[in-house]
Amino acid sequence: MGKSDRRIKGLGEVSIIVQNLDEMQKFYEDVIGLEVLRREEEYVFFKIAEGYGGHTQNLALFKVSDRTILTDKSIDLSSHQSTLHHIALNIALEDYEFEKNRLESLGIKIYATVHEWLHVRSMYFPDPEGNQLELVCYDKTV
Repeated sequence: MGKSDRRIKGLGEVSIIVQNLDEMQKFYEDVIGLEVLRREEEYVFFKIAEGYGGHTQNLALFKVSDRTILTDKSIDLSSHQSTLHHIALNIALEDYEFEKNRLESLGIKIYATVHEWLHVRSMYFPDPEGNQLELVCYDKTV
């Protein structure tokens, strides 16, 4: 088996396990502004953006008690064992300062930086359960 022929066309979904589904839904819906696609007792799916081939790019939150999709149900799930570093969401350059100010006005501590090698401006902040989020925009002047 050789190297992939780049058959991957996009990112379909990021899924994270959460302790408080209601609080996390409120944050991602009201603060981040994502559209709820579906809510059930054990999970909520948000649309991030249009994706590829009719499948939208999604963020899914699953209650920690929902183990239906795990292949090994004996795994002890813990935020201390997660390998998730952060989730980056694209925004427009013209929205960067507005979003930074809006989030700070909500009491959210922002770490703002530039990544010159990518020509982007980024702001990092945690969600209510400590998952790190990044709002990022392309800026050719960086």
